[in-house]
Order: sequence, then structure tokens, then C-alpha cells
Amino acid sequence: LPLSSMGLLPLLAGLALWRAVGVGGIKWPNDLLAPDGRKLAGVLLEAKAEGEEVAYVLLGVGANVDWAPEGAAALREFSPLSRREVLSGFLLHLESLLPLLESPETLLSLYREASYTLGRRVRVQTPKGVVEGVAEAILPDGSLQVE
Repeated sequence: LPLSSMGLLPLLAGLALWRAVGVGGIKWPNDLLAPDGRKLAGVLLEAKAEGEEVAYVLLGVGANVDWAPEGAAALREFSPLSRREVLSGFLLHLESLLPLLESPETLLSLYREASYTLGRRVRVQTPKGVVEGVAEAILPDGSLQVE
């Protein structure tokens, strides 16, 4: 995997999870929110680069399927899916979406359709500090454009 595709992996993983669950939307880059805006799930990625290539990626998913902490949402409030169904759906969608890393515009178009973030006021922590404004676009490298 080219290092240049690394910024798209969190979006791809979030999209796979959203498709598996079938409710809510994706909070950039890869948290899944319920229709009412409470957090349902999230994806974490860690990668190791070697030169211009990604040597490996570790991916973890946390999903509130049957129970949720205070302020969050449980999937069972919106869907009868079991943990096994969420996991198998996620893995199937992840596998089917991986080829889209070769076609970033298609991936970004699908992601935008599932986005909970675009058009909303956001607060983003960047290496240069906090940026606040309206989420305007998802850029080709997977970053969020805030105006």
C-alpha cells in the first residue's frame, strides 16, 4: 500500500462500519454516530511505514451493540443486528471497499454520502492548533476542509 493512501484508510474503515451497521452517519474521520448524534462506534488505526510503503496496519473497532455508556447509543436501539452480524458485515464491507484505495474519488464520493460531519460546525485539533468552523469538504488525501 503506498504511503499516499494512508489518509484514506480511516475513511474506508469508517465507511465499512457504517455499511455493516446501516444506521446513522460517519463523524469524520471514522466514528459512527446514531441518527440522533450519539456515538455508536469507532475505529482506530495504527500503521508502520517503511520508505514510501505502508508495512502494516493494525485496525481496531469498538461498537456499542448491546450496551452503551452514558451519553452514547447502543445499536440495539436502532437495529436488531448481533455482534457477530456487525463483525461479519464489517469484514465483508472492508474487503469489498479495499480496492477503492486505487480509486480515491469513488471512495470519497461514497464516504460523503454517509458523512454526518459535512455541513456542520466542527472543532478539529490539528498539529498547528484547534480549527473551528463549518466542515465544507473531504479532500482527496482524506483530510477535512473547514471554513
